[in-house]
Amino acid sequence: MQGRKGKMINRRKIMAFFSTAALGLSFVAGSASADGHGGWTIGFSQDTMDHPWRAYMVTSAEAQAAKYPDIKEFIYTDAGGSNEKQIADVEDLISRGVDLIMMSPREAQALVPAVEAIKAAGIPLVVLDREIVGEDYNVFIGGNNLQIGDELGKYTKANAPANFNYLELEGIPGATPTIQRHEGFTAQIEGGATRLDAQPANYDLAPAIPIMEDWLTKYKGQFQVIYAHNDPMILGAINVLKEAGYKPGDVFLVGVDGQREAFEAIKEGWLQATAIYATGGALGLDMAVRVLNGEPVPKRIITETPVITADNVDDFYDPNSQYVR
Repeated sequence: MQGRKGKMINRRKIMAFFSTAALGLSFVAGSASADGHGGWTIGFSQDTMDHPWRAYMVTSAEAQAAKYPDIKEFIYTDAGGSNEKQIADVEDLISRGVDLIMMSPREAQALVPAVEAIKAAGIPLVVLDREIVGEDYNVFIGGNNLQIGDELGKYTKANAPANFNYLELEGIPGATPTIQRHEGFTAQIEGGATRLDAQPANYDLAPAIPIMEDWLTKYKGQFQVIYAHNDPMILGAINVLKEAGYKPGDVFLVGVDGQREAFEAIKEGWLQATAIYATGGALGLDMAVRVLNGEPVPKRIITETPVITADNVDDFYDPNSQYVR
């Protein structure tokens, strides 16, 4: 995805993708109508707001909702990283009589009761980022996590030291991106690398720090690559490596998400690659309005997930934006 002239996807094209996804479906901001019931209430069930990427997903949806005069209320809930709390949050949104629920589930299997409750209540569902079990939803918006792992695996195999040893900072156990980002990466490096260890840091910076500190004690001098399932975890690892006296480029580091700080780490030589994974919050809100209007929507919208390296980071980096979208 990178380093090929004429085929590079840049920030402008990513932004255009989201505009096309909406405009190609005849979306016009502010055209929604809630005749007959005084306006819609949309509820958003988020896994956790204690994560900048997930908070941005919600706030971008909320900002988009403000463009529709017929949305009378946008409610969001914060499950605090708990499956049980997210199920309770969904039940609360149902009891409050929301017209549609947007949800980014913590874990697919664990959230089955929530999905069943939404279906039983006859409420439309827009799912963002992580998959649910089954197809009881109106629209799913997310990146191809298997492809993300695949492309990052290809890049790592081509650019990291031959026959490398690596450590893997995993996301939330059981979450579809965790499973697929691991499977895609592993499939591409199989036979040319050895995994020394893997630990879940739950897509968060803080838990990644003690894991990385422990790994430096156990495996110092034995690993050449660290692959993290998102940028906050790899940024946590970078903090530990800096404290331990490592220099940029001493270890080949790979993340996912495409947040501003990751782009800066690439520009500084610490991070070798990341992949953009858009939150889909604003586009999800647009699709929610289409559903409420009874208009046709695609069952699945798969977002672009380009690999970002030193070769193309300047095409995407914006110091005033934490995420591309």
